[in-house]
Amino acid sequence: MDVKESKDVESSTSKPVTAAHDEQFVLVPQPSTHPRDPLNWSLRRKYVILSVLCLASFSGAIAPLSGQLNLADQEKLYHKSKIQESYANSAALAGMAAGPFFFAPIAHVLGRSSVIFWCILFTLVCQIWGAVMTHPNDYIAYIISRLFAGFFGAVPTVLGPRIVTDLFFLHQRGRAFTVLHMAFLFGTIAGPTFSGFVSARSYFPVEFWWTVGLLGFTLICCFCFLEESGFDRENFERNPEIPSGVVANRFATFFFGQSVVLPTTWKETAKIGITPFLIGICPVTIIMGIFTLISFGFYVGVNALTPVWLQKPVAEGGYGFSLKQNAAFTFCHWIGIIFVQFFGHYLNDRLPLALAKRWNGGAWKPEYRLHVLWLPSLVINPIGLGIFGAALQYHLHYMVLALAVFLVTIGSLASVPVTVNYVVECFTRYPAEAGIVIGAYRIVYGLTITFYIDPWVAAVDVGWVYGMMAFFAVFSFFFVMLLMWKGHAIRGIQFASISSSEEGEKLVEE
Repeated sequence: MDVKESKDVESSTSKPVTAAHDEQFVLVPQPSTHPRDPLNWSLRRKYVILSVLCLASFSGAIAPLSGQLNLADQEKLYHKSKIQESYANSAALAGMAAGPFFFAPIAHVLGRSSVIFWCILFTLVCQIWGAVMTHPNDYIAYIISRLFAGFFGAVPTVLGPRIVTDLFFLHQRGRAFTVLHMAFLFGTIAGPTFSGFVSARSYFPVEFWWTVGLLGFTLICCFCFLEESGFDRENFERNPEIPSGVVANRFATFFFGQSVVLPTTWKETAKIGITPFLIGICPVTIIMGIFTLISFGFYVGVNALTPVWLQKPVAEGGYGFSLKQNAAFTFCHWIGIIFVQFFGHYLNDRLPLALAKRWNGGAWKPEYRLHVLWLPSLVINPIGLGIFGAALQYHLHYMVLALAVFLVTIGSLASVPVTVNYVVECFTRYPAEAGIVIGAYRIVYGLTITFYIDPWVAAVDVGWVYGMMAFFAVFSFFFVMLLMWKGHAIRGIQFASISSSEEGEKLVEE
């Protein structure tokens, strides 16, 4: 956004926005004349809220997966195999998939900021729970602690799209979604890395204790800076009064959240509860979900199982890595996600807007966002999976394995903000619910792979396991191509009660 547009938005608190556009972008949705409209808030205020959302998503992702690498200590304590210890990661992923379905309707009643605050607090409690599971008979309780850490920890990321949609205009959302989801995905990578280094020369519970401090800091930031962003632009009288005093405002937001959200009924709350399921069975969601399940699911499978391959003894086909070496290896994920952040920041808004101007006279179609995926999803991801399989099959140098993980990280993670943004823009009135559904598709494959990877490897050898994944990844992109081609018609086949998009809006001035 340039300086002129920023001034237009900020000044809308004092005068109506009639022709709200600058030399290039039209503001969609059109902001109201009310100063409490989140679209009229200053950029600084919006970015502070987005930063806290990113911190909450980052911390919430770190917590459930913080025990991913230290399998040796857990193996000795609980007398389980490394594969059985990796079930904790599957439990965490299952919690991440399930929790948002439960909290979406609750956030509708109590407020998004309040639910995020309390979920971070409960995630902190789950981390303490996991840290004290140090008895040999605590294996099941430890697994359950990971389940609930994921159940609460994923909530900031899936409620974030609702807040992003409230705060930002259509032409800004690509970058906002990129930052939000990269924070979450970086947390899933940074958690195991930090915990691996922290616990390399200590007993494994310490890998949970350090996250307690991070979650505590996140709680303070949420309490100080998060604001309720729901606002009715059609009927100003429906919006509740927000206390002006700092202390009163904070207590109203987080302890009596229902007093600062738009009034709702149990019928509306129940509708919100079933909306993710209605969205989930719409053809456009199923098609995009299949692509997401395959494309990102293979990354989850690679990420969850890489510690198993690296820490296996060389005689058993592994690399014999120590915990500290395994933690250092995860920096290939870091490099990949940094690359994705720059890639997404540069292209996720620019390319779709350029296509709208070139192909449709500046009018918008959600399918323009999907063209960002050609290089990462169709080319980079399958190549990375193939190299990963070859490295394990022929026991190539671990740097070849690192290259493969780097490529798979880029290919898979680049698709996340794009797919979420696309599905959200197919159901603009229910962004959180749309994000929940696509998030569940994203996780479901990865959480099950640990249960059948050994029989799969026994049947076709490890090289062909990941080689088949590479071919499946190419195949999955045909679903994206179908939406590029017939997305408008496919989006028309859905329930009228949830159907909404911004297609046809004039975004780019010629």
